Formats: sequence, structure tokens, C-alpha cells
Amino acid sequence: MVGIYEDITERVLAEQAEALERQRIIEEQAATLEQVSTPLIPIAEGLVALPLVGSIDGQRAQQVMETLLEGIAHYRASIAIIDITGVQTVDTQVAQALVQAAQAVRLLGAQVVLTGIQPPIAQTMVHLGVDLQGIVTRSTLQSGIAYALEQGNIHIFRGMYTS
Repeated sequence: MVGIYEDITERVLAEQAEALERQRIIEEQAATLEQVSTPLIPIAEGLVALPLVGSIDGQRAQQVMETLLEGIAHYRASIAIIDITGVQTVDTQVAQALVQAAQAVRLLGAQVVLTGIQPPIAQTMVHLGVDLQGIVTRSTLQSGIAYALEQGNIHIFRGMYTS
């Protein structure tokens, strides 16, 4: 009778370490994607824009709300433009998230301008009975920015760079 004995402890430990490293990399990539998937852009003093692209699920809707509210507070914005040109579909959850975001923004004393509503999305929102009362809508991001600048409390950044 012949027996072979092999100690696999080192191999198991190496596989566990490799799995932990893969998990760390995945979590790091997810955090990076989360940051870039909801960029808040300061356009002028008192004006920020949040362009949304892709699909929006419950988790991303929450992220949109947090980014928007934190950005309004940080930049002391009086108007926030949410541009949904890059959003392909709107369901009840997304529509409700947009309305809730607008309500939360109003609680901070700011106003939401919703831009980039495509015809199929407009039709869906009407079909869903989404109440956009109190939310200014404009067809394009450009017209949303023009509207914000017309309000008189937005100032183009001046003197940001000093020599």
C-alpha cells in the first residue's frame, strides 16, 4: 500500500488571499463607478447641473438624491438642473425619485429645473400621472441654463483665477 500526502495549506491560503484581493478590487471599482455615474457640475455661482445617463434603479436614485442635496449645500446653489437627456426609460420608481429630489431641493430653498425629457419619456410620465407641478421643465440643458441665468440670482464665475 502506497500513500501520498500533500500539504495544501499554502495553496488554500494563497487562494483565499487572491479572492480577498479580487473582492477589494471589485469594491474599489464599484466606488469609482458610483462617483462618476452621478457627477454634479457647478455651472455658475448658485447654479449646478446633474446630468444623468443610463438606467436608474432604486440605489442609483438614492445616490442621485444624496449627490444633488450635498452639492446644493456645498455650492450654495439656488437652482439645480437635472438633465435626463441620457436616460432612456422612466418607470414609476424613477419618476417618483425625480419628484422627491425636487421636493427635497425645495426644502433646501433651491429650485429644480428638469431638462432633456424625450418624447417617449414625456408620454410615459403623463401615462404614470407624474405630478411635475412646481418643477420647471425645459427641452434641453442649454435652455435650462438660459432659464437659470434669466432668474437674476445666478452669476457667472468671476475672479476665480488670480495671478
